[in-house]
Amino acid sequence: MPGTPGSVIERLVGRLRACPDVAAWAVGLAGRTFVVVSGDESRVPALDAATAEVVLAEHSTTDRGYWLVGRESRVAPDQVRIGRGVVGDGDVWCAAGPCALESVPDTLETAHVLRAQGARALRMGLFKPRSSPYHFQGKGRGGLADLAAIRAEVGLPVVTEVLDPRDVQVVAEVADCLQVDTRNMSNRALLAELGTIDRPVLLMRGLRSSVSDWLRAAEFVFSRGNRAIVLCARGVATFDDSLAFQPDFGAILAVRQRCDLPVVFDPSHSTGRRHAIAPAALAAFAFGADGILLESFLRPERLYRPGDGDQMYPPGRVAELLEACRQVRAVFDRVDV
Repeated sequence: MPGTPGSVIERLVGRLRACPDVAAWAVGLAGRTFVVVSGDESRVPALDAATAEVVLAEHSTTDRGYWLVGRESRVAPDQVRIGRGVVGDGDVWCAAGPCALESVPDTLETAHVLRAQGARALRMGLFKPRSSPYHFQGKGRGGLADLAAIRAEVGLPVVTEVLDPRDVQVVAEVADCLQVDTRNMSNRALLAELGTIDRPVLLMRGLRSSVSDWLRAAEFVFSRGNRAIVLCARGVATFDDSLAFQPDFGAILAVRQRCDLPVVFDPSHSTGRRHAIAPAALAAFAFGADGILLESFLRPERLYRPGDGDQMYPPGRVAELLEACRQVRAVFDRVDV
């Protein structure tokens, strides 16, 4: 209950922690205090008279594995601020840039064009989980100074990926939003660490993960105290190879029905084909996306091979694409479903 003394909360947490194989901690979210319990619910003792008076409700997560991110909790936000921009504010949010930071001069030139074209954030990675250990793995911590310099010169917030819990704090000092790639969606140690920072998290759906898996991953971040999560759909693996992956438009709609978190879509990685990026982006807004994540670079031919040139959207055409996305969104906002 509001106004509950910290000593009472600490006593409740201590009592829960005393149970075998049970972890418990208190977390403040949206002006409310939650005591999170992890472990076998059958081992959790009933509340004693002193604590029962201050606990407003108990919520089981046995069936779904999440509760805080669900709409019924009234904890998850429908807007998340990244720099000076807001994802979920009713406009079309866009983060664009190269998948990996390589040439600083080329990236700066690209970033200035993207800003003029209406991008509200830059995306570029320092740590890249490439499919082969022999492909370029990114600049790593050595690229943090370059990332900071680009951010300062262009004046846009930066979205960048993090792979290791040990890098979270140092990357958060430079980046405005930390991205979790599809391959790391189930990295629980990373998700828990991201829950401790004061930075938004862009959480991509795993290639073979259900929507419930995706929301449970978000719950790992939430349950440690970080509410600023943007979900990113980016295609799932199927038997068909006509595109790099199968664009998961239905997942956007499913998330809309289950929680209030903003959802963006990555048409570059979802399709892996330049000619399919614009159609996929437009379709995502028909399904209710709040924004898009674009791979975009002025000189894709200069990227390390094998690079991502086949899925780069031309920076000079981003404004045209964003306007088309706004028109699609306006049409579907008028449709009564």
